[in-house]
Amino acid sequence: FTAFNILQRRNMLLRTALKAKKSSFPVLASQFASVTPSAIAAVSERFARGDMVSFRNSAERTVLQLMQQVNLVTSSVPGSASALVNMRNEIRALMIDQGLPSFYITINPADVYNPLVKFLAGTDIDIDCMLPQEVPEYWDQAVLVAKNPVVAAKFFNVYLKAFI
Repeated sequence: FTAFNILQRRNMLLRTALKAKKSSFPVLASQFASVTPSAIAAVSERFARGDMVSFRNSAERTVLQLMQQVNLVTSSVPGSASALVNMRNEIRALMIDQGLPSFYITINPADVYNPLVKFLAGTDIDIDCMLPQEVPEYWDQAVLVAKNPVVAAKFFNVYLKAFI
């Protein structure tokens, strides 16, 4: 989670853009040039405390105006709110173009009941000629899957490939 957080922050810093109206760009550019880092820090500290009303000087008011007039665009950052909205819009466009999806299927292979899991775990059993009393017990299978999740993943992969 720590590594993902670091990578997510890096993506956010590299792929975030600012968006403003073209007509107000010259004014916003001059305001950006006049704002000091200390004013931005003061405003961000007030926002963090929940105080969005009291501002001491004109530099802080300028920061507030910039926050209201400039939008942050993060649609190319995976996992961001903008990326989710972007994906949702793509799904809606596909539904308009292709029509509503009409077939849903959920595949949930029960690995704790299938003898193939025991076979994939390395036990020498003949799956083709297995008698009902030779089918593994639920508890034994559950313990096998809990101790070796790679076997469960292999089983899922084999099961889905057979289904497809």
